[in-house]
Amino acid sequence: MSMGRYVAKRLLLTIPVLLGVSVVVFALVHLAPGGPVRVMLGPLQNEKLVNQIRHDMGLDKPVYVQYGLWMVDAIQGDFGTSWTVQQGAPVTDLIVERLPLTVELSILSMIMAILIAIPTGIISAVRQDRIEDHAARIAALTGISIPDFWLGIILIMVFAVQFSFPWATGGWTPPWVDPVANLQQLVLPVITLGTAYSALIARMMRSEMLDTLNQDYIKTAKAMGISGREVILKDASKNALIPVVTVIGVGLGQLMNGAILTETVFNLPGVGKLLILAIDRRDYRVIQALILFISMVFVFANLAVDVLYAYLDPRIRYDGRN
Repeated sequence: MSMGRYVAKRLLLTIPVLLGVSVVVFALVHLAPGGPVRVMLGPLQNEKLVNQIRHDMGLDKPVYVQYGLWMVDAIQGDFGTSWTVQQGAPVTDLIVERLPLTVELSILSMIMAILIAIPTGIISAVRQDRIEDHAARIAALTGISIPDFWLGIILIMVFAVQFSFPWATGGWTPPWVDPVANLQQLVLPVITLGTAYSALIARMMRSEMLDTLNQDYIKTAKAMGISGREVILKDASKNALIPVVTVIGVGLGQLMNGAILTETVFNLPGVGKLLILAIDRRDYRVIQALILFISMVFVFANLAVDVLYAYLDPRIRYDGRN
């Protein structure tokens, strides 16, 4: 099987996955207590009025009928309009409007994590059981143990309350408007979101590097007189990256999930904050579209990881023979 056919096959397999996710999400949001009608009416409501509006919105139809109607429109790229988050606004427009912030936050957090974690993991493995290794392991364990929301609150208390930095109080300026202000406002959220992620990658990189350095071909390369730096950087680190790539790829979806709490703590108008708002206001259409979008990120991140495997390890083939 060629790489092109392999990718096409994986893309086709995403269809039942996304359908399954959509069914589960649709069923769960409709089983949750409350609903958009009661949120829209607030205290000025009675059962007759609630039932009338539910009928007008089609919410009194069987769940499977509602799902079928929604899915037919969703396949065509129409996720309907918002009921309670921003009444009458197309759901797609709400997501597209807030997507740049979440994408930028996730990418910057990933870049920060990779730039810190991979060198740290390599150094920790090469200097095993020395002070550098102990320091790296303690830092990694600390990073994994600290909850994102707690770290974010502490950073706000230190930089916004204690030092009164105006850029630490939240908000977001698009990079095309003011790049400097944009980076300043995202410094603390990126640290918050990327800390645990970098700690996880560093621990994985250390473990894989230790395993790779003990392989026979590494010992043979050293015995042949190849410099230790060249063996570590060109051979050992590249092979050790293969399982680490899995963590990085899957972590992109996890960063999207982590952005929900981070954006809420720092009051950032991103996709995560929109999801929290939609859940609070029982906006079924926004919730369903956002969960489906996040699921697509997970699926395509895993696909990208599988394709990258072939580059990192030529022994991996997709032709059915290996």
